[in-house]
Amino acid sequence: MEINQLRSLVAIGKHPQSDPAARIDPASDGDLARALQAAESEFQTSILQPGTGLGGLTSQGAQVLAWAETALLEVEALHRNLQTSKKEAAVAPLLKRRSVSPKRLSTPGPSAEDIHWILKAALHAPDHGHLHPWRVIEFRAAQRAGLADTFEQEKRRRDPLASPEDIRRAREHATRAPVLLAFVVSPNARSMVPMREQTLSAGAALGNLLNAAHQLGFGAIVLSGERCFDPVLLEALGIQPGEFLAGFISLGSVVKAPPDRDHAAPLEVWSCWTPAAEQAAAGAPSADRGQLAD
Repeated sequence: MEINQLRSLVAIGKHPQSDPAARIDPASDGDLARALQAAESEFQTSILQPGTGLGGLTSQGAQVLAWAETALLEVEALHRNLQTSKKEAAVAPLLKRRSVSPKRLSTPGPSAEDIHWILKAALHAPDHGHLHPWRVIEFRAAQRAGLADTFEQEKRRRDPLASPEDIRRAREHATRAPVLLAFVVSPNARSMVPMREQTLSAGAALGNLLNAAHQLGFGAIVLSGERCFDPVLLEALGIQPGEFLAGFISLGSVVKAPPDRDHAAPLEVWSCWTPAAEQAAAGAPSADRGQLAD
């Protein structure tokens, strides 16, 4: 039987049989009539007593309706489970994305075409005013040694007593990743769009960038740290007044997956607002952290 026919049968069982208003002729409702006909044909028995409308079930009819209610619950549960599986599959790539340390990355890194699509995805992030208030700097192989010198100089300015191992690690940050980008937040001060919205837009673009890299099969991570605030380094990279360096993006093929990590549950970041008047009337808090809607 179809699920709608099961629902019609279950609705019959929920009618108050002692109520005269329940004595409705099933023939007046096409869906109900078809459901009764299908059930009676399936089980070779009468569901309703003659002349009683919905007011009287046969004993066999009561058994059929009890079965229909159980079957409907199982079918609807299966339907919900299948829908949940479809939704989980749809967001699975996002749930699987992880930041991958440069130590776990190797060649090949993204090609020029890959970077094109990665940036295209970033440009489809929410962007009030279509300002794209960010930009990306790529450090290609021929420039890595010069970038390593810049990182070493920054480390020495920040820590004149840095050990040879500290210097080695600072230089390695410029050379280890197969592909290295700098992500620069570049807001438009003349725009009517508030600065905080432009910053949020840049963050959304960065998220899209990382997700696109993951979808293309690459690992990625954004590393910031104190060097992102060094004025000499910023000038060397061409960071303009009003811009800031969000971090360096390492990209490459994953040679060793990062360890699993726990994530917060949705309820930890969700609440449901209640107007103050309703809050006072109910004596309840203004933010309900009960249960997410189905």
